[in-house]
Amino acid sequence: MIKSENRLRKNKHFRYIYKHGETKTYKVLTVTFVETKFKTIKVGFSVSKKIGKSVVRNKVKRRLRESFVSLQKNIKPNRNYIFTAKQGIENLDFHEIRQNMMEILKKNGLYIENN
Repeated sequence: MIKSENRLRKNKHFRYIYKHGETKTYKVLTVTFVETKFKTIKVGFSVSKKIGKSVVRNKVKRRLRESFVSLQKNIKPNRNYIFTAKQGIENLDFHEIRQNMMEILKKNGLYIENN
């Protein structure tokens, strides 16, 4: 579970990140991120109504949150992230979503490999 201090909740925070952040896309996932002066990572998730009905959207959000939690210790700090689901993600299982999230972070230098 994501701690409350690591969650983006307010609409103004989402708008700020979308306006000032950098957006990268990979297959069924888009990440928008912006650097901050704070050490903590803040994250938000966005799933459009195009993905499906509320049951499907909530399932996708749960999978995205758990994928983030499993990767959180390797993600670069001092940034706020928004992960946006694209069509097709509803057909993927947890491991495929986690792999997509890891790939998009690696491609953009936001994932720190621990050996």
